[in-house]
Amino acid sequence: MDLMYICQICNLILRDPVQLYCGHRFCESCIDVKERGFIKCYQCERVTSTSRIFSDRGMKNGMQMLRICCFLCHWNGLFKNYQNHLTKNHSTNQSINNNITFQILQLTEKTYEYSKKVKIFKPSTEQILSQTSTYQLSIEETNPPEEIFQQKNDFIISYDGRLFWKIDNIKDQLNDMKSMITSPPFYTSLDGYKMCIRLYINGNGIGQSTHVSIFIVLMRGNHDAILDWPFNYQVIFCLYDLINRNNHIIESFQSNIKSICFQRPQSEMNIGYGISKFIPRSIIQQDNNCYICDDSIYIKVMIRKNPIPTFIVPYIMNINPALPTHIQEEIIEKEIQKTKIQPLKLILKLKSSSI
Repeated sequence: MDLMYICQICNLILRDPVQLYCGHRFCESCIDVKERGFIKCYQCERVTSTSRIFSDRGMKNGMQMLRICCFLCHWNGLFKNYQNHLTKNHSTNQSINNNITFQILQLTEKTYEYSKKVKIFKPSTEQILSQTSTYQLSIEETNPPEEIFQQKNDFIISYDGRLFWKIDNIKDQLNDMKSMITSPPFYTSLDGYKMCIRLYINGNGIGQSTHVSIFIVLMRGNHDAILDWPFNYQVIFCLYDLINRNNHIIESFQSNIKSICFQRPQSEMNIGYGISKFIPRSIIQQDNNCYICDDSIYIKVMIRKNPIPTFIVPYIMNINPALPTHIQEEIIEKEIQKTKIQPLKLILKLKSSSI
């Protein structure tokens, strides 16, 4: 079976898969989401807050057609039918109890072995703690640990229809042919539409293996009942040129209000809609290309009710993202007004010359 369907914690097939901010997936029960404020990825060791962990319904739906074998009998079939098989044939089966008992015995033996190893390190650990406790106290008072800062940062969610998304470990992602990354959720406003962005580093659909694909995915929100449907906004994707700042890769489109992708979500997420051929893979695979810096790429997403003319979008993307949102909007509006005034000046000039 493909390793993408295997939880790297329990080494079993994913059950109720969830995706961390780094893109790796695990069983929901394995990472204990509800009890811990932060999860450290067991594969790449990146830290993710619970607010950025989400149920991966796309993966769960995709797994339904996997062919699997029952470990209790000779049955084999589709994963979506496995639970019914267990209920029908093994709900009172003594072999289940025997299997669980055997696993408990194995775990008990391993726990005993590890406990002996822990005792070896205990004296030196206590000595180190006693020597550093006073220094640690003063450091925490003036310089909070990086993890505390990360906790505050991870809870920042965009409520202005903009997402500035940094994607790390891009070289590893390029080598992972199954790589799919989902952004943190963001909103058009405090009470607005909820959505996320899904990026296929190695392509999806007609862009499979040749391009990077990018999609917007509408998510079920708390205020959907009072919002206007279908979703009718301009969507702009931009991959930043991190060296020259004048060769961004930009795509934009107006949402297709007839598509099911932009209707009110009836589940946690709608089907994604976007650009299958966003970036040729050959571009970002080149050495020293202008889109990768420190093994990271930056993607900006803008959701606009009032569309921006496509020919001024490159200018808009060069606005300093550090500026407050209302200042950025003022700059955008001024640039839009310029495009309306210039044709008028041309008409007046032509009229005056004809007189």
